[in-house]
Amino acid sequence: MKKLVLAAALAAATVGGVSAQAATYVEAGGWTPREILFGKQYNGNVTAIRVDRGSFERHTYPQQAIYPTGNSMRLAQAMVTEDPSLSAALEVRGIAPHNVLWVQTAFNGGKVVYYR
Repeated sequence: MKKLVLAAALAAATVGGVSAQAATYVEAGGWTPREILFGKQYNGNVTAIRVDRGSFERHTYPQQAIYPTGNSMRLAQAMVTEDPSLSAALEVRGIAPHNVLWVQTAFNGGKVVYYR
């Protein structure tokens, strides 16, 4: 019985030391546990997708994002500059408006932004 109690106390001390170190790391990095587990939340209802030439998901992107024309890019960039909440969401993510390839409206009213 004493060995079981000793093992439990040692395990609790070890876990307590790890959580204190993890809390220090989280505070130093500026991330909360919620952001680590569920991702960083930016402005709501905006999803930004980076379009890469060699991506496996490339076949799921709209054709305007894969093969953008000058006209489609101008329309998408105009949509970004006209919508203040959309431009604020992209600014938080560090995406410049001239890198936007295509903007779609989702069924829930949110925006899906494809960028390079």
